[in-house]
Amino acid sequence: MVLTSRVSFAHADTRPRMRILVPVLMGQMARPVISIGDALAISPGASGILLALVEIRTGRDNEVFAQEHRRRDMLRWVAGLEYDSDVRRRLHLSLRMTANAASSVRDAAAENEVTSMVLEWPTVESARRHGLIDLTRQLLTDHGFDLMFVRANPRTPDLAIAPRSILASIRGGPSARADRSRREWDSFEQIVEELRRPVTQVRVVRHDSPAAGIMEEAPGHDLIVIGSRLNQSNAGALLGREIDRMLRRLDTSVVMVRAKAVAPFISNRQANGSER
Repeated sequence: MVLTSRVSFAHADTRPRMRILVPVLMGQMARPVISIGDALAISPGASGILLALVEIRTGRDNEVFAQEHRRRDMLRWVAGLEYDSDVRRRLHLSLRMTANAASSVRDAAAENEVTSMVLEWPTVESARRHGLIDLTRQLLTDHGFDLMFVRANPRTPDLAIAPRSILASIRGGPSARADRSRREWDSFEQIVEELRRPVTQVRVVRHDSPAAGIMEEAPGHDLIVIGSRLNQSNAGALLGREIDRMLRRLDTSVVMVRAKAVAPFISNRQANGSER
């Protein structure tokens, strides 16, 4: 099932308030990530923070003068990330010195009651590939907020994402077999009803392969949005192999959303109310 949208990033006022966090390391390709964070922060009542992480180094780089120099370097780098946009910047800047990026990100998320976090999707082309991979692996174990991974268009990896047309896919995968198709169709209809707007076009496509179906629908769209299913047995896996191979062939920007788990580790006794 594929939902095709030509939409702005505005949301209904009745939706839960969003608090966005966009962590960045100096030197990474951050414009695409920041542009998605800015777009999400436009929602009524939403707020967003651009968390600039200044990494503390060992040795003489740990001295006070060296740290202050790195702060100034980070501020200049962030200022250089400005991009042309009709949208007023909504992310407030927060600067943190850190010896452990993941720990600092978690602290910022807790302090600001973050609901969604936007990260660069590490690829072989990423400017800070190893640092981003390490940060991603550590944050994937957290279930207190939604994770959104942004992969920029491979042809323009350092440009802001300003889509005119968005393809958001709702895919069934192995659970979409005949004995569950009615339930999934009901869920899809409910989602579609919530998204009813004059600028939204809805298409339902049945396909044996979700990856192939997305690939067929993708041409002509500037941004592809997909979901990642939570798998407690393999928490480090973002996507299945088939979808991952398909995405590598797409010359467009992609946002992969991994929704937070709903009480994934509650025991049966706790669920039945026998423990407090």
